[in-house]
Amino acid sequence: MWKLEPLGADAFAVGEGPFRARGLAYVGALRYVDTRLAGARAAFLRALGAHDPFAAFYDQIFLVTGDYDVSPLVRLYVVAAELEGVAVGRFIQERARWSGGSDTKGVWKPVLHGPSPAEVAQRLNFAFERYFPPCGATVIASQAQRFEGELRGLPSCMNGLYVHCTMGFYAGALEGAGARDVLVRFEQPAPDGARAGVAVERIRFAVQWSNPGGA
Repeated sequence: MWKLEPLGADAFAVGEGPFRARGLAYVGALRYVDTRLAGARAAFLRALGAHDPFAAFYDQIFLVTGDYDVSPLVRLYVVAAELEGVAVGRFIQERARWSGGSDTKGVWKPVLHGPSPAEVAQRLNFAFERYFPPCGATVIASQAQRFEGELRGLPSCMNGLYVHCTMGFYAGALEGAGARDVLVRFEQPAPDGARAGVAVERIRFAVQWSNPGGA
């Protein structure tokens, strides 16, 4: 159900895909490769292979506020997870969890920070839309210990990227606000038309948690 298949160069020139990622996502992912992955960037590039169509894409300076093709990010996650011997979904969630905890206290603190987990949950659609244009995120319902939302316009071939990032980001952001036992559940994807000839989906999800002190 959750796929991680980047759009190939036969569909769009590398870097020109219609689905984008904020440069902040690349900066964080490549920092991990360079500082935490065994063998660092050299090991990653060897595993990727010199003839991989995305290989040259990573050899640039990524601006945190820049807008970049998302397909090479998916490829990066898949290769790095394979090198570490972990499931790629888990790998993505852990990177997103770290981002969720840091972004609400750093680069986007004025927008994402709130006095309670419920307040923070209502604001995280902002982060999703900044990270992954032109995809969207909508608030459906919000309660003291539960949030419901929907992701829209997700390329079906890469829907796993958005699902796993959302799982990790909500966990990190809400834990940073004091929530405990954060659980994110996604429903089955539903068709949402197409963008640039690529089938897209919408997916509803729910987040629940315990508040500090059991309140």
